[in-house]
Amino acid sequence: MPEERNSKLRYERIPYENIEKLLQLFDKRFNEFLKLKGYPQDTQKHSSYYALVDIIVRVDKRKAYYQCFHNMVIDECKEAALYAYWLLKLRPFNITDKRYQNSADACVINESFVIFFIGLILESTGRIKRSPEIKDSYRNFLEYSFRFRNFSIDSFVVLIESISTETLENEYPNLFDQ
Repeated sequence: MPEERNSKLRYERIPYENIEKLLQLFDKRFNEFLKLKGYPQDTQKHSSYYALVDIIVRVDKRKAYYQCFHNMVIDECKEAALYAYWLLKLRPFNITDKRYQNSADACVINESFVIFFIGLILESTGRIKRSPEIKDSYRNFLEYSFRFRNFSIDSFVVLIESISTETLENEYPNLFDQ
């Protein structure tokens, strides 16, 4: 391989103003998620901003990789999958409130948030339809898989992209029934 092949490639870091906006958005979405899960507003929690900044930069670098080496701009679903992947790997959110010290829900807070986050993005892009609630067994399966199974970053992108209304309605007709 010739030496000059990659000599002109240089990653330009995401501007800090964009990082700040994304940090605020993650904080807002996490608070919405906690409210939806029934946690009181005074629940003590911790968000690792170092991990979140790392996640934002990693996703930005992956987007640059796709642009540079595949000549493609990734869509919102792929970007959401990249964020979800790194949220699961770096686990930036914790419930530190003593009331939930031994709570199973507090132990899988990152996995539950990722399911919420993916659903939010897929719904906003029209890939899935809003439903009253995801079936508990399916949610539990996803939480378990996200917590204990290994996914490569590309397999995770394919997994998230494959979730669509048509797929869910054809393969799992009772997925959103109680």
